[in-house]
Amino acid sequence: MENKSENSKATKANQVEDSRIAAVRDLIFGENIQQYNSEFEDVFNRIKALRDETQKNLGESVANLENKLADLESLMDHKFQDLNEDLDKKLADLDDEKADRKKLGKALEKIALMLQE
Repeated sequence: MENKSENSKATKANQVEDSRIAAVRDLIFGENIQQYNSEFEDVFNRIKALRDETQKNLGESVANLENKLADLESLMDHKFQDLNEDLDKKLADLDDEKADRKKLGKALEKIALMLQE
């Protein structure tokens, strides 16, 4: 019990001493501390505003990049389809040319047979 009462007396004495120190500190540095607190608050508000603006800009940039990637993907698909169509056309033309050679070969064979008769 004695220990508890001694502890509470020591705690009260520390609180009184702390309040006296705080009063002296406020007398000496009161205006400066208020000015510093005001400046710190301004700095914190600026940081918050910049962070919010940065987040907003980052979100817009990501959305812009996503749109550009979607456009690029669409363009690539379109180009791929065009190239496939061109390739199919070229292959069809080659097939026609080969068919023409076959026809030419048969025609030459007929001419050769006619000349032999």
